[in-house]
Amino acid sequence: MAALPFLASLLIATASAGSGHVGMSPGPPQFVHPAHNVTVVEGQQVTLICSVANLQGYKLAWVHEESQSILSIGDQLYTRSPRLSLRGEPGTSALTLAPVLSHDRGYYMCQINTQPMTYTRSYLQVLVPPSLEEWSGSYVEAREGATVTLTCRARAFPPPLITWRRADADPIFRSPRTVWVVEGGDLVFHSVRREHSGAYTCHVDNNATAPLSRTTHLTVTYAPVLWLGRERVGGVRGGDVTLNCSSEANPPPHHYWTVHNKNITANSKYRVREERVGGRSAILLTVRGLDIRDFTSYHCHAINPTGHARGSITLYELREKVVTIPTPPTRPYTEPVPRHPYTPHPTSTSIPTPTNSPDPDENSIQWQVNRGSGRANYRPRGGYRRRGGRNETLVVGDSVDEKHV
Repeated sequence: MAALPFLASLLIATASAGSGHVGMSPGPPQFVHPAHNVTVVEGQQVTLICSVANLQGYKLAWVHEESQSILSIGDQLYTRSPRLSLRGEPGTSALTLAPVLSHDRGYYMCQINTQPMTYTRSYLQVLVPPSLEEWSGSYVEAREGATVTLTCRARAFPPPLITWRRADADPIFRSPRTVWVVEGGDLVFHSVRREHSGAYTCHVDNNATAPLSRTTHLTVTYAPVLWLGRERVGGVRGGDVTLNCSSEANPPPHHYWTVHNKNITANSKYRVREERVGGRSAILLTVRGLDIRDFTSYHCHAINPTGHARGSITLYELREKVVTIPTPPTRPYTEPVPRHPYTPHPTSTSIPTPTNSPDPDENSIQWQVNRGSGRANYRPRGGYRRRGGRNETLVVGDSVDEKHV
């Protein structure tokens, strides 16, 4: 670095030698004001001023230390650039840069060709507002399970802090721990899930200039998933019955019903309709005027570019069922017989089924007589039991091979 002032001094001394400089002077040149630092935003204009008292026949020169460039000598520009201009008055030199670029940052030396050389330095700080160098764009689509990287890289000075957040203020990740903010230019989903769909905002801020924000909308596609309300539905001849299945997929799937490997179309026999329930699509098939041929299996289909799901619902016939409750046999009355005081007193006894009665089946009644009250209690064995709550069967779509329920 010492060679640069020496080179500048040599050039200045050479230039001043031809100007008739006289050695006698009332006093050495002195800088009127101390060095000063200047901060400017890239793209703006800046002027560096150097003022000297008692300059006499000496000359001023501007040197950029970082690039080791001699910019001017006296009232002449040494470096030719359309961005540089020089103006001056006796004892003053003003160097203007317009527009300022980031590589203009650094120390600027104002030199006087004295022996030894006299100089002062000013630092030009150039702030660079954030500007995107690489960005994923406004929309990104990915298939569920894939690795997805949202990118937001920016140029700025001072170096910026880049953060990612969900635009809806929900956490970005919920497991294995809840993450609300991710720092860095890349937001990576190693196995993207459908719940990751949404808008993500990249915020770039260097705390010196205006911040920058960009939003990327992430769409996750996945194969259809079916829910069957019931796998078996009963109906009576001559009546109507409605079969129900619902689906979820992205993009939204196409739905249809089949029976005996044939597509079902709406007509006087069948009614097909689709309803939106929450985040699912409900596909309803109504079969009218049931006859023996209608008691079979019906298939609900959902298909999109990512995969295909099929669910099967069996329609069976309901028939009236008569359940016979046998009457308990009558026992003849007998006088009480005194018991031995040490004989245990039985609390109850079971009445056996008469030999001429049919064997108990799953719908028969077990009888029991309590001696103390003379009342008969009964409880059913193996009867029907109603299921409580809502039962659904889940069918997950397969993007490779079709799965059947």
